[in-house]
Amino acid sequence: MFVGLLMCTYEIFPWDPSTQIYFHVSFLFIFGVYIWIRKKRAFFNHFWPFIFSVGYASIWMFLVIHPIWVNFPGASLSIILFIWMLRVVMDDLGGLIAIWLLTNAGGTLISYLIFTLYQKEGLIDTQVTNSFVMKGLIILLLFHGVDQLKRSIRKKKTRPKGAALV
Repeated sequence: MFVGLLMCTYEIFPWDPSTQIYFHVSFLFIFGVYIWIRKKRAFFNHFWPFIFSVGYASIWMFLVIHPIWVNFPGASLSIILFIWMLRVVMDDLGGLIAIWLLTNAGGTLISYLIFTLYQKEGLIDTQVTNSFVMKGLIILLLFHGVDQLKRSIRKKKTRPKGAALV
């Protein structure tokens, strides 16, 4: 449902980019909060989305101001490192998806508001943000699928005591 709605609203306000940014950030935030509150979490875990949002905003602003760093080969692979870092903090798939959505929503909003102060609002593009969110979700689901495959293989390898190897 999330992906379908995101695709339908990809460019809903082409005449007003600021409305489109706020719409997509609120869309990511609503879905992120909905997924986040479905499971009871420790008190300290509620600070992770804010901490990651500030880090995401600082990296995003650095890459927007110095775009040459995006062309290096490791820049696109850094998303995998960031997702792995999220997996160290959260253990369930819902929490990972929620923290990913909240981090992107918060980081995009912080970056946009800071660039607005300097009259550089056009530097943040919703299409880039949405594609980045989708890449992260695909990588999250890929990691989850690999973990599920490992669990099922481990489960098949275990056999009860005294069972003959067939």
